[in-house]
Amino acid sequence: MDLHFASVWEAIADIVPERVALISGDKTTTWGQYDDRGARIAGLLQAHGLGPDSKVGIYLHNSNEYVEAQYGVFKIRGCPVNVNYRYKADELVYLLDNADAEALIFQACYAMRIWEIRKQLPKVKLFIQVDDGTEALLDDALDYEQAIRDQQPAERIERSRDDVYMLYTGGTTGMPKGVMYSHGMFVTAMMAGVRQMGLDIPTSVEDVSGIIGALKEKDAFPISLAACPLMHGTGMWLGTMIPLLQGGTVVTIPKLGLDPHGLWSEVERNRVRQIVIVGDAFARPMLDALEEAEKAGRGYDISSLQQITSSGVMLSLIHISEPTRRYAKSKAVFCLIKKKVGGGGGGGGGGG
Repeated sequence: MDLHFASVWEAIADIVPERVALISGDKTTTWGQYDDRGARIAGLLQAHGLGPDSKVGIYLHNSNEYVEAQYGVFKIRGCPVNVNYRYKADELVYLLDNADAEALIFQACYAMRIWEIRKQLPKVKLFIQVDDGTEALLDDALDYEQAIRDQQPAERIERSRDDVYMLYTGGTTGMPKGVMYSHGMFVTAMMAGVRQMGLDIPTSVEDVSGIIGALKEKDAFPISLAACPLMHGTGMWLGTMIPLLQGGTVVTIPKLGLDPHGLWSEVERNRVRQIVIVGDAFARPMLDALEEAEKAGRGYDISSLQQITSSGVMLSLIHISEPTRRYAKSKAVFCLIKKKVGGGGGGGGGGG
């Protein structure tokens, strides 16, 4: 079976259904639940006429729902479209029209913005609203959780390694542009890291079971905190897709903005092994927070942390004080990724 994000994740869900796949705040989703919820989203999209090559906008903050929605779109061989939640009305209309989006999954706090522009989106035939306790459900929109509960899971299908995955750039050099990749190429590139554990890069979905079995035996599943927005390449690719392709766990923080003490609390609570950030805007406040916590006598237990990866913008050589070195036990390293997986656009994004 061809390498494809959805097909690989289905295989992993069959092998380790009880392992935790997603954590966001107090919400925890196992691999079995992740697959089931993704299949129900896929069934919902199919019930509204979407299928291979259909584009679905994802207009959400970091959350389990973001990752589930993308998985559901992949399952029907569709193409998720990352929507920057900082865009104003005219930028949203441009992006969704340019992408030929047929459905939009959006955060409730942006409901009024969607209400303003929905008549300018004739191609969008399905609106799905994710409740966050802010705005009431829009007329003609479906409630995300209710729709999942009511929908039967879509059946699994064969998929092609040539199916298109697309990431829209942030528009810093003009209007946003979609950069396209094939699933097969991208999955292969993202699974190259298994070679560091003495494993072969898979050439088909059938090879995945051996990799997951080896990771399970070594207790080497990644537990990744995607500290930057999933709507950008750094958070989605390095913080989410790569760990999930290895049967790992992805931790996200639903609150917007960088709270370095909150970040370290999540590392401690979830025994995070890797943090993905965007340059000095994250690194400096994070190091300051470590020192503040130690001086206050309430240091964080980050002994699980093995790596901090930065991408997208400059990460300078940062002076780490001796107290912080002792506190971190030198187990966390900054690994500057100068060139993102697969090249192309996407940007690193800001601090949520």
